[in-house]
Amino acid sequence: MTAAALAAAAALAGCGTQQDVSRGGRVIGDTLTVYSLLPQPGQGNARDIVDAEKLALLDAGGTAGPYAVNFISISEGRPGADTIVGGVAVALRDAIADPQITAVIGPAGSGAATATVPLLNAAGILELTPGAGYAGFTEAVGPGEPERWQPSGRRTLARLAGDDGAQAAALLAAARAATGERDPRVLVEQEPGARPDALVAALRAAGADLVEDPARADAAVYAGEDPENAAAVAEGLAREAPDATIVLPDALTRAGVAGRLGATARRRAVLVSSAPEPGSTPPLRRFEEHFRARIGRAPGPYAAVGYEAMRSVLAAIARAGDRAGSRQAVIDAYFAAEARRDTLLGAYRVTVDGGREPAPFTAFRPSEGGPPEYLELNP
Repeated sequence: MTAAALAAAAALAGCGTQQDVSRGGRVIGDTLTVYSLLPQPGQGNARDIVDAEKLALLDAGGTAGPYAVNFISISEGRPGADTIVGGVAVALRDAIADPQITAVIGPAGSGAATATVPLLNAAGILELTPGAGYAGFTEAVGPGEPERWQPSGRRTLARLAGDDGAQAAALLAAARAATGERDPRVLVEQEPGARPDALVAALRAAGADLVEDPARADAAVYAGEDPENAAAVAEGLAREAPDATIVLPDALTRAGVAGRLGATARRRAVLVSSAPEPGSTPPLRRFEEHFRARIGRAPGPYAAVGYEAMRSVLAAIARAGDRAGSRQAVIDAYFAAEARRDTLLGAYRVTVDGGREPAPFTAFRPSEGGPPEYLELNP
């Protein structure tokens, strides 16, 4: 990011000097605000995540340490929209200018994160993303990475899901489980304008036998985040690759692609997800019952992700204690928790680059009216 852009971020943050911003700035008063940034937060899985974030804050009594905590949900727009980066930048403008902002949960996809990661990093604000798997945000994948995404030189991004490398292994495992082939031939359909090459490279690194002829494919993977485009491509694949399983990644699962699929594509589809299988552990069953009692409806699988995101932010604020008025203190407290965390998402730790370890994925076949059929994923 240029010096001018850094200066603009400093002005937006309302924290005084550019140095203050790069070090996190200070919150004014005794109230902190956590923002949620998701596509269409009143619908589908995004609604579940937002309601679970609210529930976690309610369960904490609206406080963390000595601070009261506000919550504001803002929309990044429609998933996969061509204008997503510009729209996210506009959506963040008022949030970054909020003198009480301490963290942002979101966005869900890598496309939107190309706008949020550098802006929030320059402004010194903790960012937790439930998706955004592009590995270049935290490690060297392309030229100038990850520095171009982290202009302050300090880590501010943490993932609650695995990056594209981890997901590629899950996509391949899902193809194996669905086809019964140990070495399935995989066709990759790439979304125009996305960053699909990284996923293609990750699939190759995971051992996938990549083919270009749909007629030879045992499985077809869609590399992209636009659910409308993915549904149309899936219909085409159902005709062109009549024997292939159609494997769709986490970003599309979270965006509700299952409801957009035609009958033929739906029967052939396997959806990969970073959310846990509902009811698969006693803590998840207790959470689902609690969510149902307080929110008045059953949660979807991504609700657990939203609940853990908010709980982890509140825990960092509490660890920072009286210093939580400094955004950098909250960031430091979040990343200082080296011990494994026992959560609804299972036990994991935050890695030095902000990743989650381990970062498991699930995969399932959608069904008509009944519960989805989850597959057993083996390496």
